Amino acid sequence: MPFQIKDSTERFKIPNYRGIPNVYFADLLGTEDTDVSNPIVGAWFRMEKGEEATPPTYEYDEFGVVIEGEINLRDETGETATVRAGHVFFFPRGSTITFSSDSYGLAVNP
Repeated sequence: MPFQIKDSTERFKIPNYRGIPNVYFADLLGTEDTDVSNPIVGAWFRMEKGEEATPPTYEYDEFGVVIEGEINLRDETGETATVRAGHVFFFPRGSTITFSSDSYGLAVNP
């Protein structure tokens, strides 16, 4: 197949992330050939209302786009921001980001 398509219902099928009850994350589509030296992947990230979650320190640069709701961010220096639908965010390699939501947020990480 020359291209991949996932519809919006896929966001509800992504698995829980590392046992954190209100965080869901999954690679959605991307390079299927494991021999490619520079693969690309797109992922869903869903944050539901609940406790803060701090995934491991990012070992790579990461950016994403919030497509629904809102996500609260706090970095290791204590700086905070709330990103909402339409906002684009970037985390440099080496960052440790804590996530939360007062309601619900969905982002795609291309």
